[in-house]
Amino acid sequence: MSLPPSQTVAKKPLFPLGIPLAEMHVHISLALVQRLYFQRLAEGRITSDKDFTRDKGQRYYPDLTAFHNTYEAARGLTATPEELRIVTQGYLEYIAAEGCVYAEISNSYRAGDAFTAQMEALEQAIDEARATSGIEARIMVTTLRNAGYEQAEEAATALVKAAQKHRYITGFGLVGDESVDSLLTYRRALDIAWNDAGLGISPHVGEQLVQNAVDFLDIIPAGALDVKEGDMRRIRGGHGILIHTSSELMDEYAQKGICLELPISAHKRIGIPAQTRGLRIGDTVTGQSGKSYTLDQPLRLYYNRIEDHPLTQLHARGIKLCLGSDNPLLMNTSIGKEYSLAILAGFPRAADVIEFTLNALRSANLDQVTRKRLITRVEAQKQAFAPVAQASVPEIPDGPA
Repeated sequence: MSLPPSQTVAKKPLFPLGIPLAEMHVHISLALVQRLYFQRLAEGRITSDKDFTRDKGQRYYPDLTAFHNTYEAARGLTATPEELRIVTQGYLEYIAAEGCVYAEISNSYRAGDAFTAQMEALEQAIDEARATSGIEARIMVTTLRNAGYEQAEEAATALVKAAQKHRYITGFGLVGDESVDSLLTYRRALDIAWNDAGLGISPHVGEQLVQNAVDFLDIIPAGALDVKEGDMRRIRGGHGILIHTSSELMDEYAQKGICLELPISAHKRIGIPAQTRGLRIGDTVTGQSGKSYTLDQPLRLYYNRIEDHPLTQLHARGIKLCLGSDNPLLMNTSIGKEYSLAILAGFPRAADVIEFTLNALRSANLDQVTRKRLITRVEAQKQAFAPVAQASVPEIPDGPA
């Protein structure tokens, strides 16, 4: 069942109506539209106050721990499979109205019947959203690094069977605090997901620590960088923003063809640790494997100013980029707003903006028939748009809360 239409008029986005978008990084359980958030608040399902969605400062976080604490406190907003279905369908239909043609939605792994019930709810939401709006979507199952590599291996092993049963599971990801352990310990989990479960992979890397982006290069499954025609699996990196501090590291990501998912609002709203803020040109960053990279680019202050986001810098080095909203409720965003922020970060031309969507589709964990259909559609649309003018960042008052 769809949510009723909004009574609030959203501000005009910076991109022309009809530009095709793709949502490649969203933790779907908290992608509540505003009306649903206030309903849950009235039910006493969250401890935040009524001004959480109105007071801009409440949705900025000094560090990842503060953000995770807020996330955990909000988990009760989506407590049942049916609520997950409603939230998912509502968000997919909302972003389809913004122009989104494809989304990969993330949901946490859990053992047993609870996981099956959630996957069935997501499948129903995807089917219903497609029927009402035409949007395509697939599922990336994630596991929390704070829970350790053992749980990641358990999840990947369970997905060998689950991916056969649930047709929309096409990816596996790692999320959480990059500082809790070594990314190298997740090598086996990624190998199981790629080789045994037949899933694409996209761990969070280089969001808080450069070292994680270095270590990721050492645990990429064999063959993952050379997929054959018709293979639905792809390899991406969630965030990866901190690789902009090293030309050598950027070049390696570009040469390997690793597409980065960039949720610009998350980069603006979550502070980075003192260890990272203290990086200077000439410093050496060494991964757990012993491989080192010299930093030759200044750390950009993207967490202070959207214009300082290294989106254009990464693009200039030849790195494939796509966009995501990350946590719509906690970041006051949607994929439409993320595309508007990309324009403010240095991509004023419609053709450049649409390239994010094409990168997303080429790097999606998606069957070849659907991939080709969507790419053909988007390439045709790309020819129709004139340059996009600069403007102010839009608020989306009745999108995700």
